[in-house]
Amino acid sequence: STVFGEPKNKHESVLVQEFATGTEYALDTVSKNGEHKIAALWRYDKRPANGAPFVYHATELVDANTKTGKSICEYTKKTLDALGIRWGLTHTEIIFRNGIGPRLVEVNCRQHNMDFIPLAMAAVGYNSLDMLLTAYLGGKGEAFYPPDTDHLRLDWDELPDIPSTRVYGAMVHLVCHAKGRLAGLNMNALSEIAELESVRDKEIYSSFAEVGSSIEPTVNIKTDAGWIHLVHFDK
Repeated sequence: STVFGEPKNKHESVLVQEFATGTEYALDTVSKNGEHKIAALWRYDKRPANGAPFVYHATELVDANTKTGKSICEYTKKTLDALGIRWGLTHTEIIFRNGIGPRLVEVNCRQHNMDFIPLAMAAVGYNSLDMLLTAYLGGKGEAFYPPDTDHLRLDWDELPDIPSTRVYGAMVHLVCHAKGRLAGLNMNALSEIAELESVRDKEIYSSFAEVGSSIEPTVNIKTDAGWIHLVHFDK
C-alpha cells in the first residue's frame, strides 16, 4: 500500500496483529518506584447499537480478587514492567477470553476518563488519585503535611496490591436510539430514576436535555446521551 501523504512511495512491510475477542476490562494502576498497585478493575459492557459494533452500555467496577481478576492484574503489572513504567498513573485496557487469557489493547499514562471517584470510594474505599498522592508525597515527616490531615492520607504500604469491592458499582452509559429534534422531556421519568435507591448521581448531556435541539443516535462514547452512577449491595 502507499504511504499516507506520499502516493509515490509504498510500504515495504506490514504489521499483522491478532484480533482479540472476549470481554474487555480496564485497570487503573498507580506505580511507585516500580511497585504497581491496582486501584480499580472495570469491566466494559459493549454491544452493537445503531449500526455501530461496539457501543458502551455500562462500565462496571468489579472485584479483582477472582481467578480472572488476578490473572488480568498480574498480566497488567508485567506489561508495565515491560514498558519501563515505574511512576504514576496508568489506565490499561485488556481483552480477556477463557482458555486464552488476557491480551493487551493499550496502556495510557493518564487517569481513567470518567467520573470514577464516587464509585471507587463507595465500592473500594479509596481511589487512584489519593493513591497517586501517597505514592509521591507519602512517608514524609508530619511537619510536611497540613495539620489535622492524618485521617485523610493513605499509607502506601498498607494498600493492597489488588482491590476488593464491598458493594456493586457501575456507570450506565445512556444510549440514544432516536434521531430528530427533541420535542420534550419526561421530567416524571427522570425524577423517578433519580429517586431509585441505587442511583447516586446522573447527568443528561445538554444536547439531549434542551427542547428543540437536534439529536443523533449513539454510535460511540462521544455521542452518549449521558450517564448514571449506580451503587448497591445487591447486584
